[in-house]
Amino acid sequence: MIHPYKSEYKARCFEIFNELDGWFGSEEINSDYANQLSEDGAFVAIIDGQVEGVISIDWHFESTAEIYSMAISLKNHRKGLGKKLMLSAEKLAKEKGFDFLHVKTLGDQVPHPGYKKTRAFYENYGFKRLFQTKDLWDGLPTMLYVKSIEY
Repeated sequence: MIHPYKSEYKARCFEIFNELDGWFGSEEINSDYANQLSEDGAFVAIIDGQVEGVISIDWHFESTAEIYSMAISLKNHRKGLGKKLMLSAEKLAKEKGFDFLHVKTLGDQVPHPGYKKTRAFYENYGFKRLFQTKDLWDGLPTMLYVKSIEY
């Protein structure tokens, strides 16, 4: 079900980012997310031969890895794919010797039901709120979460 990302999955991942227009911004931004995917730091969830979820990791410094993007097709929300993708990303970060995962998402100052679920997902997975700022995404409140990788 969870597989390392391959470049042949890029088009489907782009489709998933576009499907989630309430979460991700524009086609241009979604293209950036798809272009950021790499075979050394991304996983996909495949169901019945079709990519239905993706997670990517950006490696920062020697101790911190960022969950750069994560998207699950709408028809597969709440089916455990996000947790499985997150477990794979965390396992890889641990294998590479990283100490922390962090992720940015829309902050709670914007009443958005989808992002409320996103924040709940990260918090349920063990991420802790670090801070919220309006300095990153064109003035939108951005919440930064961090999670210690257990060894």
